[in-house]
Amino acid sequence: MLIKKHLVHLLIFAICVLLSSACLSQSQLVAMKDSTGLHSYAVVRGDTLLINYDSAYVLNKKTFKLYQDTYKRVQNGNPAMKNLLANYEGLIALQDSMLKSKEAYYQSLKSNFDSLVSHSNNFVDKTALNISAIDQSLSTATSQINNIKGLLDQSLEKLKKENRQRIKLVVGGFTVGVAAATLVFLITRQ
Repeated sequence: MLIKKHLVHLLIFAICVLLSSACLSQSQLVAMKDSTGLHSYAVVRGDTLLINYDSAYVLNKKTFKLYQDTYKRVQNGNPAMKNLLANYEGLIALQDSMLKSKEAYYQSLKSNFDSLVSHSNNFVDKTALNISAIDQSLSTATSQINNIKGLLDQSLEKLKKENRQRIKLVVGGFTVGVAAATLVFLITRQ
């Protein structure tokens, strides 16, 4: 009976330990952004990994130890293998530097394109303002031309009326002149 009691206490203790390790984990957010080299990140249960590149290898302690031991054995073994590994590591370092320089070129090109977009947008905005001002000026000029045309039409109408009046005066004056001359002629003839 006493053994059963101790086993129950041991079982409860084991459950509490498992629950506490799961519940009391650190819950950190680990962001992995640099994919240009080999990096190791130590994470524990409950941590969140945010991988911002295309591939990552997740190893537990035993698998990592196996890889590390194999790597050390290869380095301590055959000199040709050491040379091959050194060349491979040099190649990886060269590739990393090339990726970093390409990233720098990309950032420079991106900033140039962003600047070009900004300047193009400014040019488009200024052009739109100028077109709007020209459109307004054309509208004002059109209305003024229409007013001038109306005034010219009125002036032509007045000139036509005055010409008709002058023609009437000339015809009337001529008629009066002919009548007066005829009268003078008739009076002087008798």
